[in-house]
Amino acid sequence: MKISVVIITYNRKEDLKRTILGYQRQTCRNKEIIIVDNASKDGTREMMADEFPDIEYLWLPDNFDIRSINIGVEMATGDVIWRTDDDSFPESEDAFEEVIGIFKQNPDIHIISTEDIEVRNGGIVWEWYPLKVDKENIPAGGYPANLFPGTGAAIKKEVFDKVGGFWEFGFEEIDFCTKAIAAGFNARYFPNIRTLHYASPGGRVPGTRWVKISKQYIRYQMKYFPIGQAIGRAVQVFFFQQFVAIYQRVPFTAYIEGVFGMISVAFGTYRTERQPVPEDKLHDITLGVSLFRSNFKFVIEVIKKKISKWQIK
Repeated sequence: MKISVVIITYNRKEDLKRTILGYQRQTCRNKEIIIVDNASKDGTREMMADEFPDIEYLWLPDNFDIRSINIGVEMATGDVIWRTDDDSFPESEDAFEEVIGIFKQNPDIHIISTEDIEVRNGGIVWEWYPLKVDKENIPAGGYPANLFPGTGAAIKKEVFDKVGGFWEFGFEEIDFCTKAIAAGFNARYFPNIRTLHYASPGGRVPGTRWVKISKQYIRYQMKYFPIGQAIGRAVQVFFFQQFVAIYQRVPFTAYIEGVFGMISVAFGTYRTERQPVPEDKLHDITLGVSLFRSNFKFVIEVIKKKISKWQIK
């Protein structure tokens, strides 16, 4: 079983270098690293040629955001795609060996979600998983998952072959996972496989990110849920994003763009993209957790990160 590490990057030369070295240390020999560069202008192209000439590298003339992952997947020759960011890599050098072992022992598992360690926030764990679990006594088949962190996930290539790739930036992981679950694939969470996330600030514009994420969050609700639930969930998202805008100090012009953007996306998705998940799959894509509870959990995580930063200072 071969693992293809697909990394997209944009103007994060030093982060990318650390990440590549992290993957090269993996003890699994049957692997490849593929870099898709979204038109970096910070010397990334020259660094790849000088320091990593043997790594598959594609420089794009334009920034195609997160969708460039799909190009990397097309280039991949592995049985498993390792989805990651250019500022993240596994904590353990034998993580890939563990992943291969899980897939071989559990042929009904198609996606492996990992633990996310926020290195620059004091090494705290991003508690993205919505349910309480025993992380010391993990079942052989892991825990049912409805998404995966973009920093580290193992996805069998057959999943991409059937459901396609990622949509544009913003909740792309949960959208992909929902498509996979609806198509009959299974995702599992293994907290013992830990990914180090350095959360690079490079290339991030808070106002722009908030606008994109807000619209995609609404789009997800309107695309997959029964219409009554979709509207109710979209309304919740609309008001929740007001809190996020305040927390992130989103500029007023971006805020106005986001508010009208969310309304527009809600109607546009209803008209052109509706793909309601079958009733018997609704629990699998939510794990029985309400949207309110998920958003409340996010608020708690924000508070924990703030406290962690204060303690570091």
